[in-house]
Amino acid sequence: MRRNRIPVQLVWAVVVICLLPSLLNLLGVDFGSPSQTFDVLVSNITKDKVIDVMHHTLSGSFTHTILEWSAFCTAIFTVILSLIHFYLKADVVTPIIGIALFSSGCMDAFHTLAADRLIQGVADNQNLIPFTWAICRLFNALILLGGAGFFLIAQPVRWKRGISLVVLSSLVFGVIAFWVVSICARSATLPKTIFPNSIVTRPWDIAPLLLFIFAGFVVFPRFYNKYPSLFSHALIISVIPEVATQLHMAFGSKELFDNHFNIAHFLKIIAYLVPFIGLILDYIRTYREEADTAKELKQAMGVFNSILSESR
Repeated sequence: MRRNRIPVQLVWAVVVICLLPSLLNLLGVDFGSPSQTFDVLVSNITKDKVIDVMHHTLSGSFTHTILEWSAFCTAIFTVILSLIHFYLKADVVTPIIGIALFSSGCMDAFHTLAADRLIQGVADNQNLIPFTWAICRLFNALILLGGAGFFLIAQPVRWKRGISLVVLSSLVFGVIAFWVVSICARSATLPKTIFPNSIVTRPWDIAPLLLFIFAGFVVFPRFYNKYPSLFSHALIISVIPEVATQLHMAFGSKELFDNHFNIAHFLKIIAYLVPFIGLILDYIRTYREEADTAKELKQAMGVFNSILSESR
């Protein structure tokens, strides 16, 4: 079982990364994007100056786009690697992470496109971004729990080599993700999700927080015990940044692009990156085992040939 665990150094590295932003906050470092308003008189300044002021005003939106798109790219790379891994080894763990991360990545991508007005909509960003964020996080937690729970019950033999099922499920969940975000973007009114004067500033983020905690303490450990691998253990470790992400949002973020908002988006990238690292470590171990087997076979062949030569 120990050989199927992520190295303890990597686990501690994830913990340190999750704690580091808060520690830097205590030292006075603020990760929030500067808040500026576009209140200049266009008639009194040049066109280049207007563009420059607009870029400064939208710096928070740019940061949000970069962070969300980085998370999306990480999810896509993990999906591609997990599908290849599943095709080669028929491992039942990989389609779960593949479907979940692909779906979550699609949600993140469509959420970002809607916030940047690349998806047509009427909702105001002050309500659209936090609401679709909460929906994305809830979707992420539910699909991970649903996938792991399903394969805890189902017989794994029936699903081996079911690459077509994995691809089809990913496409279906991708369409669902686009549909949900599109509805939110086109809604004239969305529920209020930020309460800056409350202890819980974003109550909509409490549900994903509780689901991730439940997954980390109950579902994922059982899943790992049934299907031990570096990949399934990485799924447990990924709960650490997932929970840290939700804590920053639910109890810290009071407005768009503030300190805790940006920290949460960064930690979500780490949460997506951990399963990717687990897959890479699994590939490295498989390569080393095959190399060791080839070396042992070569040595055995050498001994056999020497014995055969002596007998002659």
